[in-house]
Amino acid sequence: MVAAYVAREGGQDTNQTPPVGGHYILELCIMAFRPLINMDLSLGNLQDEMNRLFQRTWHTGLSTGPLDGQQWAPLIDLYEHENHYTLYAELAGVDPGAIEVTHVGHTLTIRGEKTKPSGVSESDQAIRKERGFGTFCRSVELPGDCDVERLKAKSHAGVVEITIPKSESSKPKAVKIEIEE
Repeated sequence: MVAAYVAREGGQDTNQTPPVGGHYILELCIMAFRPLINMDLSLGNLQDEMNRLFQRTWHTGLSTGPLDGQQWAPLIDLYEHENHYTLYAELAGVDPGAIEVTHVGHTLTIRGEKTKPSGVSESDQAIRKERGFGTFCRSVELPGDCDVERLKAKSHAGVVEITIPKSESSKPKAVKIEIEE
Protein backbone atom coordinates (compact mmCIF):
# COMPACT_ATOMS: atom_id res chain seq x y z
CA MET A 1 0.00 0.00 0.00
CA VAL A 2 1.13 3.51 -0.75
CA ALA A 3 -0.23 6.40 1.27
CA ALA A 4 -0.24 9.87 -0.22
CA TYR A 5 -1.10 13.05 1.65
CA VAL A 6 -2.74 15.82 -0.28
CA ALA A 7 -2.72 19.28 1.22
CA ARG A 8 -5.69 21.39 0.20
CA GLU A 9 -6.20 25.04 0.85
CA GLY A 10 -9.48 26.52 -0.26
CA GLY A 11 -10.19 23.52 -2.52
CA GLN A 12 -6.85 23.87 -4.34
CA ASP A 13 -4.00 21.39 -4.15
CA THR A 14 -0.74 22.81 -2.89
CA ASN A 15 2.70 21.42 -3.28
CA GLN A 16 3.69 22.70 0.11
CA THR A 17 3.94 20.71 3.27
CA PRO A 18 1.24 22.01 5.59
CA PRO A 19 2.56 23.79 8.64
CA VAL A 20 2.04 22.10 11.98
CA GLY A 21 -1.24 23.39 13.34
CA GLY A 22 -1.90 25.18 10.02
CA HIS A 23 -5.22 25.63 8.35
CA TYR A 24 -4.78 23.06 5.62
CA ILE A 25 -7.09 20.08 5.29
CA LEU A 26 -5.19 16.84 4.95
CA GLU A 27 -6.69 14.02 2.95
CA LEU A 28 -5.24 10.56 3.13
CA CYS A 29 -5.40 8.77 -0.20
CA ILE A 30 -4.63 5.09 -0.05
CA MET A 31 -3.78 3.40 -3.31
CA ALA A 32 -2.93 -0.22 -3.93
CA PHE A 33 0.45 -0.50 -5.59
CA ARG A 34 0.87 -4.01 -6.98
CA PRO A 35 3.08 -3.87 -10.07
CA LEU A 36 3.59 -7.64 -10.17
CA ILE A 37 -0.08 -8.63 -10.01
CA ASN A 38 -0.36 -9.32 -13.77
CA MET A 39 3.29 -9.95 -14.44
CA ASP A 40 2.84 -13.69 -15.02
CA LEU A 41 0.20 -12.96 -17.67
CA SER A 42 2.31 -10.42 -19.55
CA LEU A 43 5.54 -12.42 -19.25
CA GLY A 44 3.63 -15.56 -20.24
CA ASN A 45 2.41 -13.87 -23.42
CA LEU A 46 5.90 -12.66 -24.22
CA GLN A 47 7.30 -16.13 -23.61
CA ASP A 48 4.65 -17.71 -25.88
CA GLU A 49 5.52 -15.30 -28.70
CA MET A 50 9.25 -15.92 -28.31
CA ASN A 51 8.65 -19.71 -28.25
CA ARG A 52 6.69 -19.48 -31.52
CA LEU A 53 9.47 -17.47 -33.13
CA PHE A 54 12.16 -19.94 -32.08
CA GLN A 55 10.03 -22.98 -32.99
CA ARG A 56 9.48 -21.66 -36.49
CA THR A 57 13.17 -20.92 -36.88
CA TRP A 58 14.34 -24.21 -35.34
CA HIS A 59 11.89 -26.60 -37.00
CA THR A 60 11.59 -25.07 -40.44
CA GLY A 61 14.61 -22.82 -40.89
CA LEU A 62 14.80 -19.13 -41.57
CA SER A 63 12.74 -19.36 -44.76
CA THR A 64 9.46 -19.55 -42.81
CA GLY A 65 6.90 -16.75 -42.87
CA PRO A 66 6.81 -14.11 -41.77
CA LEU A 67 10.62 -14.10 -41.84
CA ASP A 68 10.79 -14.64 -45.62
CA GLY A 69 9.00 -11.46 -46.59
CA GLN A 70 5.44 -12.64 -46.04
CA GLN A 71 3.28 -10.14 -44.21
CA TRP A 72 1.62 -12.89 -42.21
CA ALA A 73 1.46 -16.66 -41.95
CA PRO A 74 -1.27 -18.81 -40.37
CA LEU A 75 -0.57 -20.68 -37.15
CA ILE A 76 -0.65 -24.45 -37.53
CA ASP A 77 -0.77 -27.55 -35.33
CA LEU A 78 0.14 -31.05 -36.53
CA TYR A 79 -0.91 -34.18 -34.65
CA GLU A 80 0.00 -37.82 -35.26
CA HIS A 81 -2.61 -40.51 -34.68
CA GLU A 82 -2.33 -44.26 -35.17
CA ASN A 83 -3.60 -44.26 -38.77
CA HIS A 84 -3.33 -40.63 -39.87
CA TYR A 85 -1.96 -37.15 -39.26
CA THR A 86 -4.19 -34.13 -38.65
CA LEU A 87 -3.10 -30.59 -39.43
CA TYR A 88 -5.07 -27.57 -38.19
CA ALA A 89 -4.46 -24.11 -39.69
CA GLU A 90 -5.99 -20.89 -38.37
CA LEU A 91 -7.29 -19.20 -41.50
CA ALA A 92 -10.07 -16.91 -40.25
CA GLY A 93 -11.01 -14.41 -42.94
CA VAL A 94 -9.67 -16.54 -45.80
CA ASP A 95 -12.14 -17.87 -48.36
CA PRO A 96 -11.89 -21.70 -48.14
CA GLY A 97 -12.15 -21.88 -51.95
CA ALA A 98 -8.99 -19.78 -52.25
CA ILE A 99 -6.85 -22.18 -50.19
CA GLU A 100 -4.57 -24.56 -52.06
CA VAL A 101 -3.23 -27.70 -50.38
CA THR A 102 -0.49 -29.70 -52.11
CA HIS A 103 1.60 -32.71 -51.13
CA VAL A 104 4.98 -33.56 -52.63
CA GLY A 105 7.18 -36.23 -51.07
CA HIS A 106 6.91 -35.77 -47.31
CA THR A 107 5.98 -32.07 -47.55
CA LEU A 108 2.45 -30.71 -47.18
CA THR A 109 2.04 -27.10 -48.36
CA ILE A 110 -0.85 -24.71 -47.71
CA ARG A 111 -1.05 -21.47 -49.66
CA GLY A 112 -3.59 -18.80 -50.29
CA GLU A 113 -4.39 -15.15 -49.78
CA LYS A 114 -6.16 -13.16 -47.10
CA THR A 115 -7.61 -9.95 -48.52
CA LYS A 116 -8.49 -6.74 -46.73
CA PRO A 117 -12.19 -6.11 -46.09
CA SER A 118 -13.89 -4.43 -49.07
CA GLY A 119 -14.80 -1.37 -46.95
CA VAL A 120 -11.14 -0.45 -46.31
CA SER A 121 -9.24 1.54 -48.90
CA GLU A 122 -5.52 2.35 -49.12
CA SER A 123 -6.26 5.98 -48.21
CA ASP A 124 -7.94 5.04 -44.91
CA GLN A 125 -5.73 5.65 -41.89
CA ALA A 126 -5.50 2.71 -39.48
CA ILE A 127 -5.81 3.67 -35.83
CA ARG A 128 -4.95 0.14 -34.74
CA LYS A 129 -3.83 -2.61 -37.11
CA GLU A 130 -3.12 -6.09 -35.77
CA ARG A 131 -4.40 -8.40 -38.51
CA GLY A 132 -2.18 -9.38 -41.41
CA PHE A 133 -3.22 -9.56 -45.05
CA GLY A 134 -1.62 -10.82 -48.22
CA THR A 135 -0.47 -14.11 -49.65
CA PHE A 136 0.86 -16.88 -47.45
CA CYS A 137 2.59 -20.21 -47.87
CA ARG A 138 3.26 -22.71 -45.08
CA SER A 139 5.07 -26.00 -45.62
CA VAL A 140 5.24 -28.84 -43.11
CA GLU A 141 7.45 -31.91 -43.24
CA LEU A 142 5.43 -35.02 -42.37
CA PRO A 143 7.31 -37.71 -40.45
CA GLY A 144 6.12 -40.64 -42.59
CA ASP A 145 4.65 -41.69 -45.93
CA CYS A 146 1.07 -40.69 -46.69
CA ASP A 147 -1.81 -42.00 -48.78
CA VAL A 148 -2.28 -38.84 -50.86
CA GLU A 149 -5.34 -40.20 -52.67
CA ARG A 150 -7.35 -40.19 -49.41
CA LEU A 151 -6.21 -36.76 -48.14
CA LYS A 152 -9.24 -34.70 -46.96
CA ALA A 153 -9.67 -31.06 -45.91
CA LYS A 154 -12.58 -29.21 -44.33
CA SER A 155 -13.10 -25.77 -42.86
CA HIS A 156 -15.07 -24.84 -39.75
CA ALA A 157 -15.16 -21.49 -37.90
CA GLY A 158 -11.98 -20.22 -39.57
CA VAL A 159 -9.92 -23.34 -38.89
CA VAL A 160 -8.95 -25.64 -41.75
CA GLU A 161 -8.58 -29.29 -40.73
CA ILE A 162 -6.56 -31.53 -43.04
CA THR A 163 -6.64 -35.28 -42.47
CA ILE A 164 -3.65 -37.07 -43.98
CA PRO A 165 -3.98 -40.88 -43.90
CA LYS A 166 -0.75 -42.80 -43.34
CA SER A 167 0.36 -45.28 -45.97
CA GLU A 168 0.55 -48.92 -44.92
CA SER A 169 4.36 -48.74 -44.83
CA SER A 170 4.38 -45.96 -42.22
CA LYS A 171 1.78 -47.45 -39.85
CA PRO A 172 3.20 -49.02 -36.71
CA LYS A 173 3.28 -52.81 -36.74
CA ALA A 174 3.64 -55.20 -33.85
CA VAL A 175 5.84 -58.18 -34.48
CA LYS A 176 6.07 -60.96 -31.90
CA ILE A 177 9.60 -62.22 -31.47
CA GLU A 178 10.21 -65.53 -29.75
CA ILE A 179 13.15 -65.69 -27.42
CA GLU A 180 15.20 -68.85 -27.51
CA GLU A 181 16.93 -70.16 -24.42
